[in-house]
Amino acid sequence: MTTKITDKRDVALRIGYDATDWTKPMTFEAYQQGLADWDVRCIERDDEPIGAIFRKGDELHLSVLPKWRGNWLTKGLYKELFLGKKVVTQVTPGFEQMYAVLERIGFRKENGVLVKE
Repeated sequence: MTTKITDKRDVALRIGYDATDWTKPMTFEAYQQGLADWDVRCIERDDEPIGAIFRKGDELHLSVLPKWRGNWLTKGLYKELFLGKKVVTQVTPGFEQMYAVLERIGFRKENGVLVKE
């Protein structure tokens, strides 16, 4: 299986929207507007879109379709996303189990966010 990052912004936005477990629903149009100045990329597994990457400066967020959660991060993708970069993220309320995952790959809590350098 090959997992890669592609520049399919529109596909990634739709996946990110569909993969989000909304606590406060919003329209897709409002979602797009809110991410207008973010770098948005698509995660594909064997050419099937499975997730989205959202970057703005050091801030990084990921959305993965439910059927791929826990089964998408490859060593190559890990290196591309995290090695040699400062990365800042947050855990969405209700997904506290992600703290353990993020800490396992080197994130630490700092001033209310998670940081990996």
